[in-house]
Amino acid sequence: MKQYLLKSGQKVTVREANEDDAGVIKKIVNNVASEKYYVVPERSREDWDEAIREIRNRKGLIIVAQVYGKTVGMAHLVRGKFTKNEHVGFLGILVLKGFRRISIGEAMMNYIMEWAQKQDGLEKISLTVFSTNKAAINLYRKFGFAIEGISKKQYKVEGKYIDEITMGKFLT
Repeated sequence: MKQYLLKSGQKVTVREANEDDAGVIKKIVNNVASEKYYVVPERSREDWDEAIREIRNRKGLIIVAQVYGKTVGMAHLVRGKFTKNEHVGFLGILVLKGFRRISIGEAMMNYIMEWAQKQDGLEKISLTVFSTNKAAINLYRKFGFAIEGISKKQYKVEGKYIDEITMGKFLT
């Protein structure tokens, strides 16, 4: 568990998630998914308690961010499922509306990057992001991620096409 200072002067606590966080993680995913422009799924998976265990079993990390005791964000870094890609961690970050652009994503990234540097065999972090999510792209660039590819018109939301950007960062 670590605390970080936000732009507002508030503190955010970032900690590893446990099975008791499953319900609130599901709510965060559903809230962000309902906005349509930040994540691909239209709704959360049901079994986050199982997902938390699976991420840990695959030597991954799942965290939550809390402001004044309220969970306002979550992130996960999941290693590849196969021997061929278990050296890569796949990153996802979600922050509730109303808590964005105040450094919560940055706090979670700091926690994740510090953790990732200590993991044996983890050589790269990969992620995808909607081209319309400029704040997230800038955050990832700040942490040294580079664009590795663009899938044109990968998604169609409310009649508008959105490109998917793949970004990566090598740890070694």
